[in-house]
Amino acid sequence: MVFYRCKAKNIYQYIMNIILAKIDPLHQSKKNEVTQYFCLSKMLIRRFILALGLSILSAIFTKVPAGAAEKIIIDIPALKIQYPITVSLPHFRLKISVKNIENFAKEGEYSQEFTFYSEMLTTAETKEMQTVLQKNKLDLQELFQTRFDLNPSIVKAFLEEPAGKEILKGLGRILRTEDNQNGSTALKTALELSVSDPDGLTIINLLKNFPGDILIELENSINLTEELLRRFIEERLILAELQDQAENLAQAEKKIDFQSLPDLRQPGNVRWEKQSLFFRNPNRDRSSPADIYLPQLSRNQLIPVIVISHGLGSDLNSFVYLAEHLASHGFAVVVPEHIGSSAEKIESIFGGFSTPVDGMEFINRPLDIKYLLDQLEEKIASDPIWRGRLNFQQVGVVGQSFGGYTALSLAGAPLNLEQLRQNCQSEDTRFILNLSLLLQCQTIKLPKTNYDLQDERIKAIIAVNPLISGVLGSEGVGKIEIPVMIVASTKDIIAPPIPEQIYPFISLTTPERYLVLSEPATHFSFIGVGEEQEVSLEIPQELIGPNPALAYSSMQALTLAWFQVYLQNQNGSLPYLSESYLEYINQEPFNFSLLRSLTETDIQKLLDNFSEQK
Repeated sequence: MVFYRCKAKNIYQYIMNIILAKIDPLHQSKKNEVTQYFCLSKMLIRRFILALGLSILSAIFTKVPAGAAEKIIIDIPALKIQYPITVSLPHFRLKISVKNIENFAKEGEYSQEFTFYSEMLTTAETKEMQTVLQKNKLDLQELFQTRFDLNPSIVKAFLEEPAGKEILKGLGRILRTEDNQNGSTALKTALELSVSDPDGLTIINLLKNFPGDILIELENSINLTEELLRRFIEERLILAELQDQAENLAQAEKKIDFQSLPDLRQPGNVRWEKQSLFFRNPNRDRSSPADIYLPQLSRNQLIPVIVISHGLGSDLNSFVYLAEHLASHGFAVVVPEHIGSSAEKIESIFGGFSTPVDGMEFINRPLDIKYLLDQLEEKIASDPIWRGRLNFQQVGVVGQSFGGYTALSLAGAPLNLEQLRQNCQSEDTRFILNLSLLLQCQTIKLPKTNYDLQDERIKAIIAVNPLISGVLGSEGVGKIEIPVMIVASTKDIIAPPIPEQIYPFISLTTPERYLVLSEPATHFSFIGVGEEQEVSLEIPQELIGPNPALAYSSMQALTLAWFQVYLQNQNGSLPYLSESYLEYINQEPFNFSLLRSLTETDIQKLLDNFSEQK
């Protein structure tokens, strides 16, 4: 772990500016601001949380009357703060009635204790904080009463899922029962009761429905916050540095007039037809659908094949924009639906009609593609129109999220089950910062055997937002020998870029490897949803990020250039696989960057330099 030494400055003012003005240091692409952000946050975060916690609690909650139900207990350890003045506090507990929290939410009444805590923490920063809280009283009231309309059956089903249980367990480490036990079971009860309440799920209803008292250990909360902050800052710093490196690379590249070259963002002039079929993976309980986009080319042309593997909760329609684009440029595109992790499957799970996605899906997804390719080879061999026209020895794969794992597995990365079992049995902040581990850890129940998932027909892949840090690991990814492009989104909170894409890229040993960073893309920025499609499980706009349609053209151009080079051996398309080209086609708000090489030493050197600057 890197140790940071930071000079004391006006901590509070800077932190409050960041929080209130929503400053994003990475978005401003200035590493010195990232450094300052960390120092000003890290140095006195304990004091900040204590002051903020006490100020909010004392300012919001009216005095607890004798005999009132004690629902929230803030356990505050003995603390001694020596900057800018010395303040010593013994261990004590604040007890707050939920009824009085509800009173504040409705009436906005402040308590008499506000004055007491103001005098106990008399500093310019604390007084300014209190002023901010006073000015934002209406916002705080609105926060407590904001209603989250969620389908009770979906919430209940999710909380029974392994991912839901892990999230509850993580939250229960902070929101504990009065006897200091993990509060996950109580939280589950509170959530289920709240979403079924006529008034809906609100913070107030959640507190009211929590069985028994809630214990919040301030020290554990502070330690967890520090760890989350450290990891967040390191991620922002690394991504900012990588983007700077890509920009420097563009300066060193040979200047090319891309305006004089064909525009790969535009559709090709090849006509194509779409056919639908069903294929059978023997491990599945039924046949699976697939679409194939067949270009209409002259009979003497051998057509390479590209498979698109969708992510968890997606389906055949998620990458139509990409399939049609590739087909218009002369590629045969095959799009299977992975019925064990498709949109229909997820809807069935939440509807209570199906079992959760389990570890076997990590086996079945690559096998889906293997069996589909086998079936297509047989079908086309017997079709006089298509016989001998599709090249099944030159197959490419594009996969997003769970599909990214699928692509890398087919490319030759074996499962890393033994190490994953050890990692999944430990409790740390990784599961809070990396939600994809909740899915990856489903593989620990798989039988211990050798799963051969590689397909020799696959000659090049693109993995978009893959989730692989645990299930494949660095050792597994390092065994891939074919060309690999990994695409990472800087705002991906589902499969975060540092553990799931950056470090796996470092582990690649194949000479032809590319890392593409997209700012401010999210986990959902490359998934297409047609206007006519009915979406039963809507994703909040905050998670989707900027309009995904604005990223499609860049993904189309990159994918096309990649497979022209590595499936069709068209070296004339190599200039498109460059940072200079990405800078040329970047369209606001998305900014794509590209790197060809990176080592773990580079990352550690960056963090060490960051530490020494403090």
